[in-house]
Amino acid sequence: MKVVLGHHAKHQVVFVGPFGVGKTTALRAVSDIPVASMETASLEAAALGDQGKTTTTVGFDYGEWQFPDGARVGLYGVPGQERFNAMWDVLLPQSSAVVLWLYGNRAEALSEGRFWLDALARRKAVARLAVAITRLPPDTPDHELEPYRRLTGRYHPLAPVITADPRDPGSVMQAIMVALSTPFSAVHA
Repeated sequence: MKVVLGHHAKHQVVFVGPFGVGKTTALRAVSDIPVASMETASLEAAALGDQGKTTTTVGFDYGEWQFPDGARVGLYGVPGQERFNAMWDVLLPQSSAVVLWLYGNRAEALSEGRFWLDALARRKAVARLAVAITRLPPDTPDHELEPYRRLTGRYHPLAPVITADPRDPGSVMQAIMVALSTPFSAVHA
């Protein structure tokens, strides 16, 4: 019997963002393999009044996606709560790229974005980044992304800001490809 440890992924993309934004959903939308998930019942969902979300990732989620050229991409979803930030420290330094998922329909979305961009900058390991804004109507005018672009530009001037739906495989694939094609640039505070 042949034993294989690890994975054969050419790239590693980490999904980060606030609790409930859709990181696990996005990973499940595109993974070519069954997603390995470390979830438990969530107290945050009840506190936030979110009746649809009953669990939270406490370790990390893992799946894989294959580019049309055959290259494999390891996909990791990390917990959105700071108390689980040990996983951030393990996975972010080894990532090829990061997709930061942010709410587009919350008053606190920019402060959440600032929190995550600060967290990425402190780890100094993220060179490729894309910011995916969720929960916006499909006909949202491009100029509504400007506040996110200005914020992101202070940390990573080359990072694109796009709209994406974590439930839609095509949208998630686009976010992954955009993140991996972003030119290298240090994330700084």
